[in-house]
Amino acid sequence: MFGATPQMRSLSLRGRDAVDSLNGVLRTVFPDLVLEPQGSSRGFAARFGFSRLNRIQILHGADNHPLHFRLTNPRFFGHGFPVRGSSELINNGIAMAATPDRGPMFESGALDLTCSSDFEQIVAFIDPDALSGVLAGLIGAPLRRPLRLVRSPSGPPQREAPGVRRLVRVLTEELEDEASMISPLVIAEIEQAILVAYLCGSSHNYSTLLDRRPPDAASWQVRRLEDYIEANWDQPLSIEAIAIAANMSARSVFRSFRQRRGYSPAIFLKQVRLKKAREMLWRAAEDTSVTSVAFACGFGNLGHFASDYRRVFGEAPSATLHRAKSGPIG
Repeated sequence: MFGATPQMRSLSLRGRDAVDSLNGVLRTVFPDLVLEPQGSSRGFAARFGFSRLNRIQILHGADNHPLHFRLTNPRFFGHGFPVRGSSELINNGIAMAATPDRGPMFESGALDLTCSSDFEQIVAFIDPDALSGVLAGLIGAPLRRPLRLVRSPSGPPQREAPGVRRLVRVLTEELEDEASMISPLVIAEIEQAILVAYLCGSSHNYSTLLDRRPPDAASWQVRRLEDYIEANWDQPLSIEAIAIAANMSARSVFRSFRQRRGYSPAIFLKQVRLKKAREMLWRAAEDTSVTSVAFACGFGNLGHFASDYRRVFGEAPSATLHRAKSGPIG
């Protein structure tokens, strides 16, 4: 369904044909979309950006006119985050108000969105197969029935899935920065973090399984996870692969890893990648740079990489590189 085109493609539309142009562009992504202005579209202007990743598609849109969007049967889960203005989303008959402090979650099925003027929103559309794969890895068993959100037309207003807004915002800012050289490893791991936060922060028909305390993993399963990380340090840390490697739910292995080692698998992965980065700096070719090494080792922020590297090895990565290019290790 989704494919990797990381950099966000943006377009700005203005003028008498802007609504038709926007309809045409959006239908290349959502073929069954119907977009209708509410009232006269005179003076209409809009700005939209798209990025199609492996598991998630990000849309960042803003317009100056009330609009109505309708999708008859889209196949994706998602989470919207209004930045300004307000809207009402109806998903499979459930109406949800969206404001800058409460973004709606939705599932596969009919979507109707009516937004106010001067509305801006970031939306993460999630591949349902990818979401189900992560869920199966978290619970350590295949799904016996399709994932469905649990919502009530007469219940309390839905809250946001904690943490997802921040992760989506970080990813959007990186994708919109034309000067950014974000590592594919970083993108993949932010995508995974979004899926895990979405599953753990929403109410659905598997929530009771996620809320239970996971059983402890054996020592050999924790060691197997360490072996897996060391062998696959240059790949995204996949929930599904971890569950398969340890033959247990990822939640169980992660919990036991933290109890037995005193830190998380993510910290262990960072340590492994820092060691690999040091090896690459010592084996530097003429065109090797700190930036290229950080990029190859999955560090998305050069400042954080330099700080972590100095804390572990007692010198800046640039100092290691300089010594490696100046002569043999002293």
